[in-house]
Amino acid sequence: MKLLHTADWHLGRILYGRSLIEDQRYFIDRFLFPLIDAERPDGVLLSGDIFDRQIAPVEAIRLFDDFVTRLCLDRKIPLVAIAGNHDGADRLGLGARLYRSAGFYLSARLEADIAPVVLQGEGRAVHIYSLPFFDPATARDVLGDDTIRGYGDAYRAVLDRLRAGLRKDACNILLAHCFVTGAAVSDSESPLFIGGSGEIDPALFAGFDYVALGHLHRAQKAGGGQIRYAGSPLKYSFDEERHQKSVTILDTDNPGAARTIGVRPLRDMRTVTGTLEELRQAALAPENKGGREDYIYAVLTGAPVFEPMTRLREFYPNVLGVVNGADLFAGETAERSALRQNLRRRDSLTLFEEFLRQMCDTEPTDDDRAVFAEISRSLLEDAGEAVPTADTGKEAEA
Repeated sequence: MKLLHTADWHLGRILYGRSLIEDQRYFIDRFLFPLIDAERPDGVLLSGDIFDRQIAPVEAIRLFDDFVTRLCLDRKIPLVAIAGNHDGADRLGLGARLYRSAGFYLSARLEADIAPVVLQGEGRAVHIYSLPFFDPATARDVLGDDTIRGYGDAYRAVLDRLRAGLRKDACNILLAHCFVTGAAVSDSESPLFIGGSGEIDPALFAGFDYVALGHLHRAQKAGGGQIRYAGSPLKYSFDEERHQKSVTILDTDNPGAARTIGVRPLRDMRTVTGTLEELRQAALAPENKGGREDYIYAVLTGAPVFEPMTRLREFYPNVLGVVNGADLFAGETAERSALRQNLRRRDSLTLFEEFLRQMCDTEPTDDDRAVFAEISRSLLEDAGEAVPTADTGKEAEA
């Protein structure tokens, strides 16, 4: 049988104040469904964090409802999904038992006895076990075991119970939402642990033919070819700009050799560096036509720019953040350090002249400079500070 593994949709995500619902709708409508129609999987696995927050926005709920209807009712393809740490388990789980009759198998909360979803193909049966996000306190309560302390204890206790019932003549697949030791993290993830206490040893998943993981946003193997994070289908932070987002296709006859298919997003996410004019020229270059709508984080070099977001949006309408000249962050390179020192050496008069050029589109005149010098002198006098003499240079005078 062929299964499609995806995770961490975070429907309703807001990035730098910008809703990504349009990008998420594009992923589902223009990428995922065409892929499903081409591949014709026997089932879809969705490993948690369907929504970005416990009380999801209406647009996100409608989008997911439409996806489930088109997949399960229109195409008759079963969907097996679990709740992640971002999902409101009780809200998400409403009607879960009714959904099963339509081919939507949703597990929102940990249960003491986890019955598998059984898919029967031409070969051996596929048994899919769903393990939604849970913490040690939930495991203690559900299993009635007060000896459970950390995440490792909790997963060991739950997985030992599952392993006891695995059928050796079936392909056993597990859905889980957790942090596996050794996996790579991203800035857009909410940590489930402090100092490693929430990490799960990949050895605990022994006995399963494939482990379909969610939570980490980079698509990656975790302790073996049969343990995989599908990763998020879209980039949700700028440190993910070099990630190749994808969904995973696995054949149950050889689940360790799963393949990934790269996602084509509506907009990419990237960082650009340069002066305002350099960025303008790069954006308007014919070869960059398709990238003007990308989500942009700009690092502006050279002279500080007044109202940089407004200026950048003239040619990058979806710029989300900017570092402007001397505000470059710590931990900089030698080149950035030299830039910072250069900016600090700029006097107030030079900044005033840059303001006239950028905001008023005019070159400063001698009269402008004289008025600025007089106002500066008055402000210093009002503040009770010493007024520099003319021979201290332009910087001190300004």
